[in-house]
Amino acid sequence: MLKLPSELAVSRIEELQQQIAQELHEERDIHIDIVDLVRVDTACIQLLCALQKQLHAIEHKIVWHGKSEALLEAVHVLGLSDFLALHDNI
Repeated sequence: MLKLPSELAVSRIEELQQQIAQELHEERDIHIDIVDLVRVDTACIQLLCALQKQLHAIEHKIVWHGKSEALLEAVHVLGLSDFLALHDNI
């Protein structure tokens, strides 16, 4: 399971990409803990969207654990709640 930090900004994308690459190697659903996330920027949301798209291509998905108001609000504003399947976490 990937545990996201409290702040997910462009400065952490490389680290997150490496973690995602390790998880993708398993070719299964990827579980992401968002409970501590209080700040997220658009670049990181783009990375999460790319992950969801790649997982969808191999018939898998992101499984969200916990709730992050910051992430929920950001993806809602961007119109990505359905795509990232975060509507279940509201």
